[in-house]
Amino acid sequence: MNKTRAHIVIVLILLMCCTFSLGAEETGLVIRSPLFGPQMKVSPSVENLEVQSFSAQLGLLSQIPVYDEEQRLLSAVSNGSYPVTPGDTFRLIYLDGMKSVTVDLQVDESSSVSIPGLGTIEGKDKTFSQVRKAIYDMVRTYYSYSNPQLVFIRTGSFMVSVVGEVVGTRVVPAWGLTRLSEVLQNATPYASTRNVRIRHTDGSEEVFDLYKAMRDGALDEDPLLRSGDVITLERCETLVMLSGRVYEEGTYQLLESDRLEDLLTMYGGGLLSSADVQNIRIQRYNPESGAWYVQYVNLLEQPDYTLSHLDQVIVDAQQPSLQTVTIEGAVSSSEVYDSLSTTALVGYPSGRIFYQFYPGESMKQMLSSLSSRFLAVSDLEGAYLLRSGKRIPLNIQSILYGDDENQSMQLLSDDTLLIPFTQRLVTVSGGVVRPGVFAYVPDKTVNYYLSLAGGLSDDAAYPADVKVQGPDGKTIALGDSILPETTITVAKETLARDIAPTVAIIGLVSSILGIVATVVNIILDSKSL
Repeated sequence: MNKTRAHIVIVLILLMCCTFSLGAEETGLVIRSPLFGPQMKVSPSVENLEVQSFSAQLGLLSQIPVYDEEQRLLSAVSNGSYPVTPGDTFRLIYLDGMKSVTVDLQVDESSSVSIPGLGTIEGKDKTFSQVRKAIYDMVRTYYSYSNPQLVFIRTGSFMVSVVGEVVGTRVVPAWGLTRLSEVLQNATPYASTRNVRIRHTDGSEEVFDLYKAMRDGALDEDPLLRSGDVITLERCETLVMLSGRVYEEGTYQLLESDRLEDLLTMYGGGLLSSADVQNIRIQRYNPESGAWYVQYVNLLEQPDYTLSHLDQVIVDAQQPSLQTVTIEGAVSSSEVYDSLSTTALVGYPSGRIFYQFYPGESMKQMLSSLSSRFLAVSDLEGAYLLRSGKRIPLNIQSILYGDDENQSMQLLSDDTLLIPFTQRLVTVSGGVVRPGVFAYVPDKTVNYYLSLAGGLSDDAAYPADVKVQGPDGKTIALGDSILPETTITVAKETLARDIAPTVAIIGLVSSILGIVATVVNIILDSKSL
């Protein structure tokens, strides 16, 4: 059983290693040499990006479907949240003794329903289901066995006003299930989708974010309208157009806290694999000069870049480059490398960087540009360059800070620089609670690593006997700082462990001899009889 478990663990480890290696082969960060300068691309002519219509910004239909009376009626009856609306018509049928009474009821302008001879039901802010129950209760109060039935005959309608950033103030017809987004067809492209105000007949006001309603499906931001509502559309504050290598091109209205990274990732749905993230093209109009100008923003360096009203953001496709060096191994291909501690870097996955170099660029210039991406576990003295099938040893530390002959080596296309990981570990074994391999931490003594191993175990020798050997095999004093690749061994108390098997064997032999003696005695006794 133990062998089977061991085999399963080995297979899982191999699968994980294969997964990490495949991931390392398929991913990588493209970095351009700083020698190209900030304007390495020639600014193309300004593209004319059109502002999308209000409906297109929200993903609404250009024409709202028109439902006939029968469709409206079925929708109202089947929708448990249908609010009682002025003009709704019901047919009430109940028994007055042996006589059947039929009366048509209509909701008035205050959403009340009057039942002749019985009373009035207040229907404001109530659903059809609630009003129906109230009518049934009133009829049963006067006629105990009346068996009332209420039939929905016709839905009512009302008018709402749309003012502000619209093509002319409009009074728009609506009914009980009309939502805010359905009455804004006359809004201009510059009307705010993030700040839509509704003033009700009682004087109260509410503000809604239609973009959030359409994007996240938040129906509470796209409410049902009421009779007499006045909808006011403000002019948007920050309207930007997005085009190019993103998942969702379009015109977007940003909040005050939104930045370039938010536009590309949240609004635009993310960047496509071929996007040139180091040269995001921004076309901006200068009202003082009356002209457009183009600038490029490196998303890796300026994710918080602030956009202006009517900016046009274009994500160009990355141009293929044959002048590329691949750097693999103990390098960071992400932006979080500087927040990792030495302990956290144990088991850090291999990274990959594609460095597009300037013609004639030297090895030292490239390494200086990438120096911030080396890790605490990077073996800078054991790196090597693969060039045309040959392996060239490189001491990166000496190239950067010394006088190495490889400093002036010129880069060639398809060069591959490999930086191994250093083995910065300390091994603790013997009489400790949790023997194992632990991450090396500078300037720590033996007691630190013994505490990581859980302290001395019950079978540790007394008095404690701790042996410390450095990476060169030499003994290190207990009070000195531990070096990488040091082995700490705590002696165990072996007397009890050695005697225990002997005692067990003696006991087993004694038991067997006793059984044999008993059998022999039984046989002898039977023969004597």
